[in-house]
Amino acid sequence: MTGTSQGIARPEPAATLPQHHTTDTSRIDGNSASPAHSTAADDEWNRAVREATENVARIETLNSTSNQRGNSWALPVETGTYARTPIWSGRAQWQHQVRTLLNSPTGTQLCKTNAVSTETAFAVAVTHASFAEGKTGRGITASRETIAASAGVSITAVKRARRVLAVLGVATELVRGRYLRKIESMAAEAHHGHRQFRAASVWALTSPRSVVTATTAPAKKRERSSRATLRTAAHRARTATQLSPQSDARGPLSPSGGFVLQSLVRKFSPTRAQAHAGKIIHPTTTTPRPIELQRAAGQLVAHAPALKTAGHIGAICDILEQAGIDTTQWTGRDIARELTKDTQTRGWVWPAHLTRPAAFLRWKLLQIDFSKPSPAEYACENDRARLAEQAARRRQACERDAQIADAATRTSIVQRSRDQFSRTCA
Repeated sequence: MTGTSQGIARPEPAATLPQHHTTDTSRIDGNSASPAHSTAADDEWNRAVREATENVARIETLNSTSNQRGNSWALPVETGTYARTPIWSGRAQWQHQVRTLLNSPTGTQLCKTNAVSTETAFAVAVTHASFAEGKTGRGITASRETIAASAGVSITAVKRARRVLAVLGVATELVRGRYLRKIESMAAEAHHGHRQFRAASVWALTSPRSVVTATTAPAKKRERSSRATLRTAAHRARTATQLSPQSDARGPLSPSGGFVLQSLVRKFSPTRAQAHAGKIIHPTTTTPRPIELQRAAGQLVAHAPALKTAGHIGAICDILEQAGIDTTQWTGRDIARELTKDTQTRGWVWPAHLTRPAAFLRWKLLQIDFSKPSPAEYACENDRARLAEQAARRRQACERDAQIADAATRTSIVQRSRDQFSRTCA
């Protein structure tokens, strides 16, 4: 084909076509090429490159100044907003403040006005605290759907609980969630690598001075010792040093001092005198705890590691006994399951560290009804019912097999009788 290359229906490059040079213009196949057209195309290309470069710079600046983190792009907070927003006192202290305010008459009335229970509002507050920064309580960019799923409530309950927390002054919405602009959508894609069209609201948890003052108990004033007490203590210290010149490492009757007093002490010991008189040397003052109680306490500590700091296992035994739990029916594993179930039902989170584990366990056990049958008893009852059902099925199968065998035996007897009668007649 004329004017094409290798049979492809498109013109060859301009360098292979015939050119006719003149003094003023350059002609290609009789058509004049205007330099103005090439200049306009170059200007358009340069403008597009410049706009793209500016957009890339804006995206990088936007992502760096807004301190983006996580797998979603958060709306930037205006400059000066954080300066006007107080930080919280800490995750545990803030949750204590929220619980105190919700249990107050003002918080109860506020929850009733917004048609949300105090337990639901506290569950939403605890979930917000889990998404907040540890030092400041800011940076909560989770969506309402995520918070509702984590707290185990509905999206409407999250909205109402947020209104309650905002009125109480313990939470502030810094930026309202909305659809992203074009440049923001491009910045989100540059941040996490996928398309994003909407961003959730940005919240911050706060502890204003009024809230901290109202929810913190006043510290007890330290009593100052009187002058007489100080003089008495100083006098006792001086006299004790003068009357006891021995070193602290060795007592006055220590065997290492060179005196063999074992026989003398053994002879005049009041313990030996009581033994000779027939008295009990060390009477038993307490009765041993039941083995079921000790086993339940050990299993509870094993399934609830946060209670290991409670000290001696006897403290856990005393708490279980005071709660009125029948450890012959309730095992430690069953008690731990009931604690976890109660915590999840209330929408709470089991704390990672307990300052007073024994008091916390006593408070939790008083909120649960242990008079009902335990899960172990339910399991035993189900096992007995299943075994009884299996025995009934086996008995029915045996009776059916016996009936079939009896029918077969009767049939064979009748058949033999008929055969014998037939032979007799013949």
